[in-house]
Amino acid sequence: MRYALVVISVPVRALDRIFTYRIPDEMQGRIDAGMRVNVPFGAGNRVIEAYVLGLGDTAPIEEEKIKPIAALLESYPVISRRRIELAHWMQKEYYSTLGECIQCIIPKKVKSKTYKCVYLDYENTDISVIDGIIAKNNKQSKVLDMLINGDSIPISHIRAFLGIDTAPVNALVKKGILKIEENEIYRGNYNAARAVKSSPFTLNREQKAALDAILSDDTRPVLLQGVTGSGKTEVYLQAIENVIKAGKQAIVLVPEISLTPQTVDRFVSRFGDAVAVTHSRMSDGERYDQWRRAAGNEISVMIGPRSAIFTPFENLGMIIIDEEHEAAYKADVQSPKYDAREVAEKLSALYGCRLVLGSATPSVASYYAAENGKYRLIQMRERINLMPPEIILTDMRSELEEGNRSIFGRELLAAVGKNLENKKQTILFLNRRGYSTFVSCRKCGYVMTCANCNVNYTYHKYSNSLMCHYCGAAAPVPELCPACGSKHIRYFGTGTQKIEQEINEYFPRARVMRMDADTTAAKNSHAEILDIFRRGGADILVGTQMIAKGLDFPNVTLVGVIAADLSLNLNDYHSGEVTYQLITQVAGRAGRADTPGKVYVQTYQPSHYSIQAAVNGSYEDFYRQEREFRSLMCYPPFTNVFFVLISGEDEEKVYRTIMTLYEIMQHYNKNGAFKLYAPTPAALYKIKRKFRRHIMLKCDDSDKIKSFVLYTIEKLRAYMPVDDVSIIISLNPNYSF
Repeated sequence: MRYALVVISVPVRALDRIFTYRIPDEMQGRIDAGMRVNVPFGAGNRVIEAYVLGLGDTAPIEEEKIKPIAALLESYPVISRRRIELAHWMQKEYYSTLGECIQCIIPKKVKSKTYKCVYLDYENTDISVIDGIIAKNNKQSKVLDMLINGDSIPISHIRAFLGIDTAPVNALVKKGILKIEENEIYRGNYNAARAVKSSPFTLNREQKAALDAILSDDTRPVLLQGVTGSGKTEVYLQAIENVIKAGKQAIVLVPEISLTPQTVDRFVSRFGDAVAVTHSRMSDGERYDQWRRAAGNEISVMIGPRSAIFTPFENLGMIIIDEEHEAAYKADVQSPKYDAREVAEKLSALYGCRLVLGSATPSVASYYAAENGKYRLIQMRERINLMPPEIILTDMRSELEEGNRSIFGRELLAAVGKNLENKKQTILFLNRRGYSTFVSCRKCGYVMTCANCNVNYTYHKYSNSLMCHYCGAAAPVPELCPACGSKHIRYFGTGTQKIEQEINEYFPRARVMRMDADTTAAKNSHAEILDIFRRGGADILVGTQMIAKGLDFPNVTLVGVIAADLSLNLNDYHSGEVTYQLITQVAGRAGRADTPGKVYVQTYQPSHYSIQAAVNGSYEDFYRQEREFRSLMCYPPFTNVFFVLISGEDEEKVYRTIMTLYEIMQHYNKNGAFKLYAPTPAALYKIKRKFRRHIMLKCDDSDKIKSFVLYTIEKLRAYMPVDDVSIIISLNPNYSF
């Protein structure tokens, strides 16, 4: 008797263990580790999905208690043995169930898409019969004319192209001249035919040194620090070319969906149909088909955001993480809350493949790892045939003192006007969407607030509504103050919509486009906006951080950073790092061709070290001061910060639960091994009707602090019911918790 060891897909920690099922006779020899099956579970034998982790000849329980597998969902493993090992690692690393980790690695099962196609049956049809029908010049002859070259064509395509119904096709099938077959069509394929074929460029000295280092025998991850315009992408392309020539495959991660089209174009022009793309804006079917292409070795390069790290390449030769500093590489909503950079390191160890992390502004954690020898640091400091942009700092306090109450500094406005005269393009960056950041009554001070989230509504002028950027709730703009009945409702603060409106008022003849979460909600809209701007269809592009990095527009010679210090006010120890990176990245969009670029950085905190370092173009200055700050305050990478967040709709229950956990932690921390901070309301105290409080702990030993937190949470569960609250835990989160 053969048995299957399975883990079920239900994300319940109490059920996060291995279950034994009997393999029915009809499935003997057909089941292997990594396959997806349906099994009867529980007293009611509810059929649920499960994953086979291994097979065995013996069972740990009595034979009569062992249930048979109900169904085999695929005829092949959907997850390899090395990926099962990755799932076990993720389970431990990210405090998730094994089923959740496997679900994260494999795609959602979707039905394959097939078309009814027809083709000419030359083997059983006399050629004179075919010639005779074609000579009649009727609908049947037109159908045969499309199929004369031996192609198999979907019937729906024939109908659409010829403008006919199915009668002529059916008649030819009935005569035995045509045969019908079901052909599978892959969804979401990138159209490689439109790409212009490119050849490798001759590398300069720095690029050649970087490529040699990446391909060397040193297996440590490479941190490639290259200033914007230094040619990192060409180094990536030639490194991957070596990987493909060796018969291996590569994964390329990009942080933003908005970067994908331009990046894919570069790779497809070099490698053609060997490249595929995946991202969250694709349908489940499109993503599933690209996963199957990768699993079937039909492609060699996969490009996409963090989820692309799970591409099922079993001959993996290289992983490249572009803009490695981006917080988008860490999942912060779904479980497991994985970090794609950490997963890439684990995959690199499992497959013995090369790992390259590239950025003009490396994360402090990565640079610290390079400083300590964990990573190899390779620097590219020269912009290829490009002069670095001139960066001008505008102190908005002085502008205000001199009577300028506009959101634009006078120098920036003058530069925009001159750029328009010179037929050059401009990018205006503000990392806040909407029209106004809050709506308030000037008489009593009442602020319109989302009842679900206890955060200010943002006013969106295009829909004339108030919107919550956390839960998506919308409300009409009141004509009278809900608190005092006053008519003095006013809009305060600035968002990208307001920037767009005001720049149109200053320059009414300018063609202005906006790119933010509102304008890119529709599928492929981000690519369409960028394509229009790249082709010169707009003079000015206003946008959030999705326009700040990785994009190459040769005609952009001016960049305006409207409020450089917005990110400095984040309730987060990363605020200085984020500010430096955003300014540096968006500044790199200026002067990408022959014309020198100018960047105007507007701020109310011009002396802050992150802004000064960005203006001076010195990563080393920024890193030195940020390192000193984090060391002094005991923040990563000098120690580990662990957050436990408890949320729920019952505010009192959330408070009692977290206070109980805090008391348990105090009890088991008598020796002071951990620096334990008292519970506080989260930065966003209420989101989607759930109240949120957290506890912060610090410790040098990450494994030790993980074990302590998990142990105390189990003690909490044993002491009181916690089913009606959520407990979220995170080590060194790179976002406000």
